[in-house]
Amino acid sequence: MKEHTVSTTLINQLLFIGILSLFFTSGCAGPSGRTGASNSGTNARLIPTDKGICRDTRTGKMWLTKTSRTIKSLQDAEQYADTMKKGGYDDWRLPTVAELYDLYIIFDLHKNGACTMKVEGNYWSNEPDTAGRVGAWELDDNCDPERQYIPKKKGLVRLIRP
Repeated sequence: MKEHTVSTTLINQLLFIGILSLFFTSGCAGPSGRTGASNSGTNARLIPTDKGICRDTRTGKMWLTKTSRTIKSLQDAEQYADTMKKGGYDDWRLPTVAELYDLYIIFDLHKNGACTMKVEGNYWSNEPDTAGRVGAWELDDNCDPERQYIPKKKGLVRLIRP
């Protein structure tokens, strides 16, 4: 019985160390809003492809590194996307909420490589089956390594393609 208790204690300690490590690599120890490069090794999910454009090596999607000014309506956010011509592409669009979350996670895990952009903030998104919305993926109040989507009234546009 004593061996079982020691094993359980050891497992709990290792679990605590793992959670603590995750905490220090999450936004609590250093916000994802950093704009500098984090790693340029083969672990990077984002790679620069053109001035102001980064491509996700896993999904093939491209992100503009610069954002719009603050926009107060979905119509204005969509117009901004419809008129964007950058890198020889004219099919830029608003990302989905899930795509924005994925971008946050890339930065939270320091997998942004040589791509620099500010990811913290309120951003417009548009879903194929619902109306567009604006909000932010914020760390929860307890600073757990999880993010929750918080709706807002106005925000920036960060465009993605395809």
